[in-house]
Amino acid sequence: MEMSVFELLAIARETAGVDYVKGDSILCEKRHAVDTDHMLEFRILNGLEPYGRPGDHCRLFLTGEAYRQMREKERQKKIRIIHYARVRESALAYGPAAGQPASKGE
Repeated sequence: MEMSVFELLAIARETAGVDYVKGDSILCEKRHAVDTDHMLEFRILNGLEPYGRPGDHCRLFLTGEAYRQMREKERQKKIRIIHYARVRESALAYGPAAGQPASKGE
């Protein structure tokens, strides 16, 4: 399986027990589920969410519908997407989230 630098760093942080990312582990079972299409890393901007509170950095592996719900939360300024990847046969293809220009500097 091919891995990106982001994935290797996440695995190293999780192994060392210093991972600051809440939510799904980079190698969790959800990543390999048939209906998982997207991975988001995001910061919670305001409001309480099931996966964290304002200021938390989170990662979730999502179905298409769950991804659309997260994009709506971004539109409402509840979260800010930091990293996006399309899940393809459990490999991650990083890039801008659908409908977003490539980010500069982050």
